[in-house]
Amino acid sequence: MKFSSIRIEGNILGNDLLNKIEDGSLLHGQTPSDFGLKSGNKISDEIRNAWTTATRQWQIFKERRERMEESDFGTTIVRKFWMDPLLYLLGYQPELEKTAETILNRPYNISHRDNERGRFPIHIVGFQDRPLEAPEKRSTLDVKSSSGTARMSPHATVQEYLNLTEHLYGIVSNGLQLRLLRDSSRLVKLSFIEFNLEQIMEEQLFSDFRMLFRLIHATRMPRKEGEGSESMIESYHQESLISGESIRDGLGEAVEASIRQLANGFLQHPGNSDLRELIENNEVTARDFYRYLLRLIYRLLFLMVIEERKLVFTKDADSRKQAIYYDFYSVNRLRKLAESNLHADKRFTD
Repeated sequence: MKFSSIRIEGNILGNDLLNKIEDGSLLHGQTPSDFGLKSGNKISDEIRNAWTTATRQWQIFKERRERMEESDFGTTIVRKFWMDPLLYLLGYQPELEKTAETILNRPYNISHRDNERGRFPIHIVGFQDRPLEAPEKRSTLDVKSSSGTARMSPHATVQEYLNLTEHLYGIVSNGLQLRLLRDSSRLVKLSFIEFNLEQIMEEQLFSDFRMLFRLIHATRMPRKEGEGSESMIESYHQESLISGESIRDGLGEAVEASIRQLANGFLQHPGNSDLRELIENNEVTARDFYRYLLRLIYRLLFLMVIEERKLVFTKDADSRKQAIYYDFYSVNRLRKLAESNLHADKRFTD
């Protein structure tokens, strides 16, 4: 994915949708009026102004964060000096929730609501809580608080709350990461999109912030509880599902075309006289050749997927070794070389 700070889990949104928004080919829901702007105002100016203000606010938050005590979870600081201002820039009206909502005799303590949008759930927690049993690299969104007051992690709390209510979407954040979650009661796998706020602000990733604004702005969300199906974000979700089905439908055709191209390439290559002889002597049948090619293609597809999802190595693997693999041995490197004639070397035939 071209947006390094954005992580997508499940089928909440597709990469192709993000690309359409980025290149301007997706106009549905992306006009100034769709964001509630007055006539004549440009959405690009609104995003630029939000970025400037967010940058200043991040510096204030950083200064407060640096002076924080180690025993402080950072909940108040992240809410007051960062998340509340950021959410206002994104069109939300977050109000602190004083009491937990009880569902099936279980309390769900969602920290904030946007009462202008049907009590839209927004759960903001601290970023410094590191329970002893939790690995250091895990986000506080994914671990149960060491305070012992919560039954589940913040992410799990919001997810279960969405699954049990008429709210289709909700936000959970610790100030460093922000996730938009969707009701997954009918799915096996969780469905959310995460924005690494710390990376966006520290690395000044304006394009990623622009995508955050265009996808997570309050005008994308349901106006009322139970009206999720009518929201802009749900229309994007449905569009991504349809696009995914189209991709899967076209995968068979793509594989067939790949088989033909590879087969012709192997058979016509001057250096493959041994292969041609085996086929001519029927030592390798057409069916055998087809199976070999199919196996090769699906192995390449498998490698492409795990490389794209950073699953080749474990999280604690040597970063130097990872760099060597991705820079010199990966399928992704071969793909980049194949896409650019600038790297072609006439001394080699591959």
